[in-house]
Amino acid sequence: MKSFVFVLLLSLIVLLIVPSCSQVENPWNKKSDSGDNGGNADSGDSGDKGDGAVSWAGIRVSSYGMEDAYGDDNFPNVTKMMKFADQMQGNFSGSTGAFIWIVGTVSESNWSCRLEFPLSKEIPYVSGIKWDKAESYLTACDQAGYSVWLQVEPGNADLSALATEVMSHYKDHPCVKGFGIDVEWYKPEGTDGEGSPLTATEANKVLKAVRKINPDYTVFVKHWDEDFLPPAKNGFIYVNDSQGFKAWKDNTALENMRNEFSNWAETFAPCPVMFQIGYRADRPIWKTFKDPAKELGQYLADGCTSGNDIGIIWVDFTLNEVIK
Repeated sequence: MKSFVFVLLLSLIVLLIVPSCSQVENPWNKKSDSGDNGGNADSGDSGDKGDGAVSWAGIRVSSYGMEDAYGDDNFPNVTKMMKFADQMQGNFSGSTGAFIWIVGTVSESNWSCRLEFPLSKEIPYVSGIKWDKAESYLTACDQAGYSVWLQVEPGNADLSALATEVMSHYKDHPCVKGFGIDVEWYKPEGTDGEGSPLTATEANKVLKAVRKINPDYTVFVKHWDEDFLPPAKNGFIYVNDSQGFKAWKDNTALENMRNEFSNWAETFAPCPVMFQIGYRADRPIWKTFKDPAKELGQYLADGCTSGNDIGIIWVDFTLNEVIK
């Protein structure tokens, strides 16, 4: 009997001392004077909205993707870009309009990163341009209350140096919620287009660097293979950009798409996840929907049962086909 009482008391002590994952305060849970820092802007809740709830809805923006879809002479202006986010947000009740905004693209000639604004200093494997491509758009996002993550295709550049340069440059914009790394383009030479795995050590350095600038910033890491990304940890958002889904075994291409994204969410729970959808390679899938951005996005979100905050992001390559 004494042994039983001792074990019971010890168990109670452990429960009081060690918090569960659901008790950990994530930065996207916090309410702040500057508004939404990820998660639901109205409630600040995370992980308890139920299956199928979408926290962010928006688009991916890259200079090359927008030019591909709209042409140089018809590149979307600020008003049109805000309309895209507004329509995506309107597709999902309770969501926050969002952008994944690519501000640094890789050069395959020397694996450097070209930032789309003037540099404040010289950084190895990093170049800049004379004017700022994103500034006017981000100012509009500030006014609209949207959430923006600033992504780079890093090449061989130092990730922490890149993150510090980008986030320092745009730190005065309340819409900016964090920094993003496309791991497909991280030290990509000789990787056959897959990039190099991002270690937890390197990812944590980046998170530390951006939080020196703003303690509420998050870092998203993006790939189609979870083995290329660090394990789930507070402060990170995990973005899946898989494409080219096919039917196999007993499942349709659509079912395989849903299963992959559901497994991704479960792998990185309880951290937020985002799904980039709308690639041309998947046109046979999304063209079957009357309203692809809304209906496919909701179908994928409904497949996630692990309680993550979810982002649905339509890629710029086919934006002109789904949002008029």
